[in-house]
Amino acid sequence: GGWTSKWHSRAAEESRPGDVLVVDLGGQVEGGVFFGDISALGAQVSGARGAILYGSTRDLDELKEREGFPVFAMGFHPSGATQIGVDWNTPIRVGSATVLPGDVVLATDEAVLFFPPEIVDDVIRKCKAHAEEEEYKRQLVLSKKYRFRDVYPLRPDLKKEYEQMVAEQNENK
Repeated sequence: GGWTSKWHSRAAEESRPGDVLVVDLGGQVEGGVFFGDISALGAQVSGARGAILYGSTRDLDELKEREGFPVFAMGFHPSGATQIGVDWNTPIRVGSATVLPGDVVLATDEAVLFFPPEIVDDVIRKCKAHAEEEEYKRQLVLSKKYRFRDVYPLRPDLKKEYEQMVAEQNENK
């Protein structure tokens, strides 16, 4: 209790092992700062694994050096937050995505994805398949045997060849 305005403190104290903090600050950068280095450290020590901020953070240099606690934000700003916290562990919007408590978070420098835990295995399978096909395309480009337009996207005969290769690999497993 007693959490009236210091939501970053609540995150630092109430994070559980494995949590990813997902915070909706309306996409604001100036005035949309959720936390800085020390608050992020508090959340990490409580067990959180990282943060996705639809807003901003400060202390960029320190956060970049922190291992095991990636922070993805709309931007960085030295100001404090002017936001008023509304709720905790509730559905929120991050850009055009609806995020539910318990959703799995996948974040890279290019994108942040949220999805229900029930489909993790399917997502992993599809990501691996996509990565393998992309590697096949890379090898075709590097071979210099094909025009780029025949490789990306795969020409139908090359696609069929790739699918046959994958089927054979799966049979041999």
